[in-house]
Amino acid sequence: MNSLEIEHKIIKKAFQKIELIGWENFNLQKFSKDEKISLEKINFFFPSKSHLLKKFSKMIDYNVESKISSDDMDFSSIKDNLFELIMLRFEQMEDYKKSLKIIIKTASSKPILLSQISKNIINTLDFYLEISNGYDKSTLDFFKKNILFLIYSYCFNVWLKDSSSDLSKTMAELDRLLSTAEKFSKKFKEF
Repeated sequence: MNSLEIEHKIIKKAFQKIELIGWENFNLQKFSKDEKISLEKINFFFPSKSHLLKKFSKMIDYNVESKISSDDMDFSSIKDNLFELIMLRFEQMEDYKKSLKIIIKTASSKPILLSQISKNIINTLDFYLEISNGYDKSTLDFFKKNILFLIYSYCFNVWLKDSSSDLSKTMAELDRLLSTAEKFSKKFKEF
């Protein structure tokens, strides 16, 4: 097993633990002891709980990227590319939904935790805009990442409550909001 596989295995176990005991009660030292993983190994991969969240986001990104072809991105619209990437991200997080609900609930009263989570998402969305050919060197580029972050955040909350097997509610909201953003972008360019 390579180091990335080990890291991903530990993340999955950590999120299972968070689902059982909550984010506030989750402790890397106790997790190390309970799972019989050396503290050195835990510290190597996750020097803090916030690193666990950062690495979780990177693991999800890695899984999304393994399912896309950059060549396909050239033949689809920016809106379709972003829709595909964000829905793939939600699908990849489906097994972690309960843990993420717990973490987000905790983050709503912890601004530093919320800021760390937001930073991880903004980095992901910046990458999604880049590979979707979303940046076009216009003055609107400055706003695109922030607008996409707002769209993602709203759809994330819809996704958390979406119990449909095909995530139809999430898909509908994401499509509606991306279509609105696309129309706004076209009007702005005409202006």
